[in-house]
Amino acid sequence: MKLNIQDIAVIVPARLGSNRVKAKNLRLLNGHPLISYILRTLKTTKNLKNIYLNSDSEIFQRIADEEGVKFYNRRPELGTSEASIDDLIYDFIQTVKPAHVAFVCPTSPFMDAAQLDRAWEQYVSEDCDSLLSCERIQTHCFVEGKPLNFSTEGKHPRSQDLVPVHALNFAVSIWDAAKFAVNYETNGHGVYTGKLGFFETEGWAGIDIDYPDDFELAEMIARFLSSEDKPEANYPDYVEALFADGREIAN
Repeated sequence: MKLNIQDIAVIVPARLGSNRVKAKNLRLLNGHPLISYILRTLKTTKNLKNIYLNSDSEIFQRIADEEGVKFYNRRPELGTSEASIDDLIYDFIQTVKPAHVAFVCPTSPFMDAAQLDRAWEQYVSEDCDSLLSCERIQTHCFVEGKPLNFSTEGKHPRSQDLVPVHALNFAVSIWDAAKFAVNYETNGHGVYTGKLGFFETEGWAGIDIDYPDDFELAEMIARFLSSEDKPEANYPDYVEALFADGREIAN
């Protein structure tokens, strides 16, 4: 059982370059750099306060100083698009030597502190070696033209009866650092180390910014969340009349 939360180090990765969105981590989202959202959220958690902004560019040193977190200057070769998440986490583990390491992506700006704390608590209670965040998808899925979680031999199944599919989003991932390092040194990789656990993110936390269109959607969400004027659910008059009559509308 893992009990000492002081031994967990949190990596927030940030490359200066980006293949799909120019200077993505520094682009303003509702007036604030994208990277600042997750840093500020992490600082409000109960368990994930040992934060390292991990980057190949010293530009992020300024942001780390402004946000009051540590800066880890990774080697230049770990800042390219060819470098893997396995490589940069192993490098970090070898230098910082934490007991547990969390990897929290800045491209999930709407991840909240409560979910981050629940992820750590699940990691501890399940006693897993790797905890990977995911989105629970309960719909009809195909892989290479073949049904994944249902059969096409028969009537169309209801979505609520399907086996859910877990799609990884890497909003937050947590590992046993020693086991990660051993797996990396033995097999050349570490993300899928030992006993795997899956943390299901909820709500806006599943929003991941990878493309320009994602940024446009995130901008609208950020403005909505920061607005004090939230719209209420409204219906046409004839539907409101049904509600007024006390008619139950359910399937």
